[in-house]
Amino acid sequence: MPQAQHPEESSIRIYSRLLGYLRPYWISFIASVLGFALFASSQPALAQVMEYLINAIESNEPEQRYLIPLAIVVIYIFRGIGSFIGNYCMARVSFGVVHTLRVELFDSLTRLPTPYFDAEGSGHLVSRLTFNVNQVTSAATDALKVIIREGLTVIALLGFLFYKDWRLTLVFIGIAPIIGVLVVFIGKRLRTLASRIQVTMGNVTQVCGEMINGFKVMRHFGGEEYERQRFRTASDANTRQN
Repeated sequence: MPQAQHPEESSIRIYSRLLGYLRPYWISFIASVLGFALFASSQPALAQVMEYLINAIESNEPEQRYLIPLAIVVIYIFRGIGSFIGNYCMARVSFGVVHTLRVELFDSLTRLPTPYFDAEGSGHLVSRLTFNVNQVTSAATDALKVIIREGLTVIALLGFLFYKDWRLTLVFIGIAPIIGVLVVFIGKRLRTLASRIQVTMGNVTQVCGEMINGFKVMRHFGGEEYERQRFRTASDANTRQN
C-alpha cells in the first residue's frame, strides 16, 4: 500500500499512482471504453435525427412519421447498451481496485510496530479499511469514467458541430478557458473536503467502536448521555463536510 502522500504532491502524480492499480483489470477497462464510445457516438446521431424530425414536420412528409421514431428507438437501444457496458465494466474495475488496496493496506497494518497502533485510534484505522479506500477508489474511477464518457461525447459532438457550422463551433470553444479555470478551482476545493470527510468518518467510527467495546464501563459510570453527545458531534461534523 502506498505511504501517506505529502500535502504538496501534485494531483496528477497521486492519480497516476492510483491508475497503476488498473493493470490487472485492463480487459474490463477496454470494454468500458468501447461501451462509452458507443454511448458517445449516439449523441451526434440523435442530434441528426432531431434535424430530420424538424424538417419532416415542416415538409409534412407522411413516410417520415414511421422512419424517424424507428431511428430514435434504434439509437436509444445502442445508447443504452453502450452505457450499460461502460458502467458495468468500470464498476468491475472499481471494486477490483478497492479489493487490491484493502488487502495491501491490511497486510501493511499486520507488519507495523506497536507504537503505531498506540498513536492511532482504532476507529481511524478501521475507517481507512472500510471507508477511505472505497472513497478514494470511487473518486478515481468515477473521474476516469467521466473523462472517458464525457470526453468522447464532447469529441463526437464537436466533430458534428464542425461539420454543420465551424464558425458557431469556434464560439463554443472560446468558453473552454473559463470552464478550465472553474474546474481547477473546484477540484482543489473537493480534495480538501474529501480529506476532511475521511477524518470525520474516522471520528464517527472511533466513537462508535469505543462505546460498543466499553459499554459495560459506560453503563457502570452512567456515561450514556456523554457518549450520545460525542456521537452526535462526530456525526454532525461528517454531515456538514459531506
